[in-house]
Amino acid sequence: MPERLNDHERRRRRAHNLLTQEVIETRQRARLGGWFYAVASALAMAATGFVEAWRLPGVLIVGAFLALAILRVLLPLPAALDGRQARRYLVSIWIVILATATTWGAFSAWAQSALPAPAPLIALLFSGAFGMAIAHTLCMQRMPSGLAIAAVMVPTLAVLWHGVATGVGAMWLIYTIYMLLVMLRSHREYRMRLELEEDLRQQRDLFERQSRIDGLTGLPNRREFSEALARAWQAAESGRLLALLVLDIDHFKRINDSFGHAAGDACLAAFARRLQAAFPGVDGELCARLGGEEFGVILMADGAAACARAEAFRSELAGAELAFDGLQETVTVSIGCCGFDARRHADADALYRDADAALYRAKVEGRNRTEHAAGY
Repeated sequence: MPERLNDHERRRRRAHNLLTQEVIETRQRARLGGWFYAVASALAMAATGFVEAWRLPGVLIVGAFLALAILRVLLPLPAALDGRQARRYLVSIWIVILATATTWGAFSAWAQSALPAPAPLIALLFSGAFGMAIAHTLCMQRMPSGLAIAAVMVPTLAVLWHGVATGVGAMWLIYTIYMLLVMLRSHREYRMRLELEEDLRQQRDLFERQSRIDGLTGLPNRREFSEALARAWQAAESGRLLALLVLDIDHFKRINDSFGHAAGDACLAAFARRLQAAFPGVDGELCARLGGEEFGVILMADGAAACARAEAFRSELAGAELAFDGLQETVTVSIGCCGFDARRHADADALYRDADAALYRAKVEGRNRTEHAAGY
């Protein structure tokens, strides 16, 4: 069940990331393209020679395209792109895109039937350019993209078919069908690229996580521990409490020699679970495997409190056999404990050295004991 839940969560996160990326790209592409409709309509109207009869319609048409272009830019992108907000934004931006395409289609058809030359030719050329631009750049969703292409091309098609020549209309129809096919191909390529990029991001994140996790115990590894200790040390310099435990399983070689390395690995994993249960990670705590049979714990506590918790863990471990690899064995641990002192610990390494020195003293003095760093 947990694996299925993890798979479900991964699929949900993947779908969310794909949707978020689609929103971002749709916004970027839509914001750029809107201005060209205003430019194209202005050029077509300018080609009429600014005849008074066309002046007011020209101003209104260019103004409408400018307003739609501004709306594309000003349409607010939600700060938190959850699924509902992302879809709502996509619906909104596509409504503006379709309104722009429909307005251009109507303008182009009107230019073919009403405006003097060369305005109809300018509108015709821009209709082909806009339709192909949609096919290539606004191909993220097939249905609205196809409707946008049709909105640009079909009104002109109707005028050409009935008002110019059937052959010219047939050519425009073939061109429209070609655009739709290009859009479908572009959509497939877009989705493939989007999904490939997401797969690569997930693989990168997985490798990053794996580079920070010990594969045997599932605890953070030494790299993650060192970075976390450095961050905790910086916080301690600002007044936060900090203490460090360094633990070493006593006579671990005996377990490997007596029961084999598989049992030794199982012992390390069982010990890690026991350690994680005792220091569950609340308030910034971190348990890590430092290497071999050595572990570390970062605590947001003073030295005395950390030492008391360490001693409680050591005592509980020694008093209850550890189950691993079908065995029940008494396992003990030596612990070095050190609380942060700004006068002694100029960096995180100094704190670690003091805790490690306390661990060495615990081992020298008989093992299965907790030692506080000297001078505390």
